[in-house]
Amino acid sequence: MIVIRLYRTPKGAHFMAVLLVERKESLKILSLNRPERANSLSPELVEALTDTFTESCTDDTRTLVIRGNGKSFCSGFDLSNLESESEVADRILKVETMLQSVHHAPFLTVALVHSMAFGAGADLVCSCNIRIAEPDSRFCMPGLNFGIVLGTRRLAHRIGTDNAINVLINTRVFDASEALKMGFLTRIASEEEWSKQIELAKQAGAAIASEHVRRMLRVAVPDTRSEDMADLIESVNVPGLVDRITSYRNSLRKRSGK
Repeated sequence: MIVIRLYRTPKGAHFMAVLLVERKESLKILSLNRPERANSLSPELVEALTDTFTESCTDDTRTLVIRGNGKSFCSGFDLSNLESESEVADRILKVETMLQSVHHAPFLTVALVHSMAFGAGADLVCSCNIRIAEPDSRFCMPGLNFGIVLGTRRLAHRIGTDNAINVLINTRVFDASEALKMGFLTRIASEEEWSKQIELAKQAGAAIASEHVRRMLRVAVPDTRSEDMADLIESVNVPGLVDRITSYRNSLRKRSGK
């Protein structure tokens, strides 16, 4: 069964499916579906992801897979249509709420990455239990360029403090091979192998009683949600947020020749 979450465009002219949700017994597969925007995290997509994870906590989901349609997995926070400081800050805080729902989900979560996972897209990967990427995938977390402290503890927990500082302070693009070596990824696999990896994850999620899995994940995953949100709130409340994001966006355009 395929369920499509829909949202109206700003003009209300038609509907677009930003998230495709496929259910197969205890397995749920989410496909980010904004290929024209490299699956960037618009408010509608963030809301759809958050709602789906909330629902999945009570509908016997045992394994949840996230992948992206189109040419890349996820380019991160949607840098278009930047509104007032408070509105942009609220959007960023909702991204963190969504990431926390992924990271602390009471079931196995799997990220399947192709091409690129940048910014909050890389944070989305980092939030999952099982993190698989194609060999040519690339990752980058540029949040410090505009002063946002997003997912730092999660990243440090995954790859260690020294690696996290190196990745964040240098805004470095790193490839799948380095990501695997650091522990950011758990496996490198071509897209042709993904169906097998999904089946293995489904079997793993269903092999042990759900209450045991919930208890294990509750113990294994440090709960720093309050501290993470407090640090993020402090960083987004520094005046000039929109100007910093706009400056970063313009620098990207200049480098790409647009």
